[in-house]
Amino acid sequence: MKSFLQRCLPWLFGKPAPARSTAQATPAPATERRAPLPAADEEAKAAAELTAISARRPLIASSGAVAGFEFRIGEDVARHLKRQSDAYARSARVTALLTAAYGIGQTGRIGFARMPAWWLVHATEADVGPGVLIGLESMPSAVPIPQSSAAIEQAVLMLRTKGVQVGWEPDFDGHILPDFVMLRQGAKPMSTLLDSVSTWPPAWQGLPILVTDISDVEELEMALYNGVTYACGVLDRDAASATAANQSPVPPEVRRVGLLLNQLVAGADTALIVDEIKGDIGLSYRLLRLINNASYAQLGSHASVEQAVLLLGRYELYRWLSMLLVEFAGSRKAASALQELTLWRSRLMELVAIEKHEDAPDQFFTLGLASMLGQLLKISQAEVVSTLNLPAPARQALLEQTGPWLPYLEMTQRLEAHTLDLTVELAPHFRDTARLLMLSDQAWHWAAEQTGLSNAPAGAMGGTA
Repeated sequence: MKSFLQRCLPWLFGKPAPARSTAQATPAPATERRAPLPAADEEAKAAAELTAISARRPLIASSGAVAGFEFRIGEDVARHLKRQSDAYARSARVTALLTAAYGIGQTGRIGFARMPAWWLVHATEADVGPGVLIGLESMPSAVPIPQSSAAIEQAVLMLRTKGVQVGWEPDFDGHILPDFVMLRQGAKPMSTLLDSVSTWPPAWQGLPILVTDISDVEELEMALYNGVTYACGVLDRDAASATAANQSPVPPEVRRVGLLLNQLVAGADTALIVDEIKGDIGLSYRLLRLINNASYAQLGSHASVEQAVLLLGRYELYRWLSMLLVEFAGSRKAASALQELTLWRSRLMELVAIEKHEDAPDQFFTLGLASMLGQLLKISQAEVVSTLNLPAPARQALLEQTGPWLPYLEMTQRLEAHTLDLTVELAPHFRDTARLLMLSDQAWHWAAEQTGLSNAPAGAMGGTA
């Protein structure tokens, strides 16, 4: 099932979408991946509809896996719509928001849409169904709400007949129970937020809980360990700011992969690379398992390590080894989600680098990988830079927050934080926000394919009221 952004590609570009996606489960040859992506036409109306919705953000299940994605109206658009009374404009934005969420819901994952509570009356005519969660944000008391709580509750009941689940914050004044309770962390400590559950009315105590706007991975994992059903927020934390107490030694398997990566960068003889891989049973097994799948059927079922290395080539071997590092983070509660986020970030940086005709887009893939490895493996950013033998621009971006590659890193961070529409300083580097969101969508599809989670069942929140 195509996502909302993918379905809009022909409309935005004025041409049919390419028959072959840029997101592939098996890496394409380097020359193919380096080819520029199709250029986007400037169609203001389509771009306005697309950029009205913030980039998707992973919705993490209690298992630690990505169960779906959160969508919101962009901050600038939301502020504008709250200040004026154009019901038609609000309705159009709500429809676009729910279309994006339902597109995810039809893939087997959850599409979670957030909106102000009084906008819900615009959702009843939208094409939605099971797999969609709607979270209602309470409005400040100073803001006049044109719809009564009765009208909002009637919309909730109508949406439930379509299989949609609707939740809201505990301070929302209503006469029916939500399908789930939505909490926003913001600046509050997670422990304080979790303690507040005991103050809810008895009828609310057994409801599923969805926490959004989580501030970092540690807070997210605390929520998941303490009964929260789903959580989402900013999973990126500046690895350079992590304290030594929270860091671990570099795992031996990571050092072995790092040694191979450094040998590849240094131009070591292929025979030496083969010997290093054959000396590690785990690496040999993983490489042969990769080569013996259907994509390399021409080798038969008895491929050797030598054949595997020659067939992949040094470029793809480096890429495969780099991606292998994300699998060494299994001890974290949110390891699965962090792995998918890491691959999304890496692929997005590579796609944008291709779009901007950078000389070596594959190095931006590695930059994205390196920017998350510290959190994945609980090691310092300096250790990551050393292990991957990163080039100078990557070192500057990751360790000094300077240099020509820093805008790529900041771009992904702003997308994750839903603040892309506020990044005026990034405008000279990434002018076409709609195009950037489309590349982000492609990168999420690719990351899901790589982690084998693209068709994972999302499940339901639990019982409804």
